[in-house]
Amino acid sequence: MQVYVNPRINEDIYLKDPIQSDLGKKIIFSSVNLVNTLGFDKFNFKKLGAEIKSTEASIYRYFPNKERLLIYLSAWYWETKNYLIVSKTNSITDPREKLTKAIKALVNVTEEMQSQNILELHQLQAIVTQEFYKITRTKRCSSHNESGYFESFKRLCTSISDIIKEIDPDFKYPITMATSLIEMSISNNFCSSNLPSLTEIQCGEDKRKQIEDMMTYFCERLLVRCKK
Repeated sequence: MQVYVNPRINEDIYLKDPIQSDLGKKIIFSSVNLVNTLGFDKFNFKKLGAEIKSTEASIYRYFPNKERLLIYLSAWYWETKNYLIVSKTNSITDPREKLTKAIKALVNVTEEMQSQNILELHQLQAIVTQEFYKITRTKRCSSHNESGYFESFKRLCTSISDIIKEIDPDFKYPITMATSLIEMSISNNFCSSNLPSLTEIQCGEDKRKQIEDMMTYFCERLLVRCKK
């Protein structure tokens, strides 16, 4: 199986690179489906082993626990998003257009994006929307950060903040705004389905377009020169 987008994932996250073996690929392919279906709380390596017809011990050779597997899957997702944003904006000179494309890339999973990836990105997006805070809002977050587990997320933040600085070099909070945009793409997607009173975004076929418009409006208010 060909890997079209080869994410730069910190090697310390895993014990053995899953992409380098058929079993490793089965582990990450099936874990995406199982975590999305069961939820992270009910997911475990015993169930994953049964799904791929292997043993728990074989999975532990790749990941020391299910939290590290979730960190790996999240890193894969952020690397894919960053790859798409960088590749789509590389030849664009207008930074406002760059930011528009970046917002679209954050919110959507396109056919082109999926065609360049070996994991099911709609499911991966659902996992990140539901579960990402379970690896960042913990007491282990600082130690995970020191180990470089969030490098992929930080690279995405940097790519977006660089675009913001192109729009307005004097803007004081480009990293904060970049992080907020990514958080908005996650939290409003989640709240529209689970906590609808906390967002104006409504579930429906145009939900992603609503989120795009909301994020663009946010940019227009903070960056006067940022237009749709």
